[in-house]
Amino acid sequence: MSSRKILKILEEHKGEILSGIHLAQELGLSRNAIWKGINTLKEEGYLIESVKNKGYRLLPESDSLSESEIRLKLQPQAPHYQFILLDEVPSTNSYLKENRESHLENNTVVLAKVQTQGRGRLGKTFHSEDKGGIYLSLYKNENLTDYDIGLLTIATALAVSDTLDETAQVNTGIKWVNDLYLQGKKIAGILTEGTLEMETGSLSSFIIGIGINVNVDAFPEELTDIASSLSLLTKKTYSRNEIIAALLSTLESYLLLTKTDPKGLLARYREKLLFVGETIEVFRGKDTFQGTLQTVNDEGHLVVDCQGQRKTFNSGEISIRKAKN
Repeated sequence: MSSRKILKILEEHKGEILSGIHLAQELGLSRNAIWKGINTLKEEGYLIESVKNKGYRLLPESDSLSESEIRLKLQPQAPHYQFILLDEVPSTNSYLKENRESHLENNTVVLAKVQTQGRGRLGKTFHSEDKGGIYLSLYKNENLTDYDIGLLTIATALAVSDTLDETAQVNTGIKWVNDLYLQGKKIAGILTEGTLEMETGSLSSFIIGIGINVNVDAFPEELTDIASSLSLLTKKTYSRNEIIAALLSTLESYLLLTKTDPKGLLARYREKLLFVGETIEVFRGKDTFQGTLQTVNDEGHLVVDCQGQRKTFNSGEISIRKAKN
């Protein structure tokens, strides 16, 4: 498709003016085909400036999701990813679950501009109807013994946290087990789901869903005290393609640590863990109680002191929040 070829060149020279003649010669297309392709890209939301008598320029602030720009920014050590970009989907995790029997490749990444039914742990929702967010799911069905399934969420949360800290120059913290916070507001969440073989009970695939509020500029009223975005908190805008590429360039190395160096992984996770030494509220089914968050143990389970009694919880049992003063 000519518009994709044009976009690839514009992204390789983002911010530079390229003449229509240059684009036409480079791609072996007519000037009219270049013009039509540029208009198609503009209709898709790419910020392309047409400079009279000079050519076209993809503006640096253009932030439409783009496979070619993500691939351009991926580091050499990144695995080979198969990308699926969707305009709208109920949930990227659900999309992969519904299509995993259709010969999906290992390391398939689904990206959506909008999710209408974004999901979190324990049936909670994740607001993901704003086009300024990253809504991404990764599918794996090969070499699964290379990973400790029980630590995948922890590894992913740390990978996302470190990526955002580096690319946005911020200092994120992790609320056990899967939520990322900045300045007291939730900016990202993770949902990991596995599939077992019925006959053997062994893991046959898993999906890691990641939602990040990057350039989201508004939230429903009921979420304004809880959630925010990188752009709202820092007063800056960010390239989602750059963040995605940075995350996918290093995510695999974090996932492999679940087997090769789980102690090191958990030590780093503990450094990021929020509410240590503070009173938290613990929700388990219909029960609610308070305790002091102590640490995460070597299995990645939360350790809480409840009135002198040390209790350990796994991620499937509970949710937590900081106790109100």
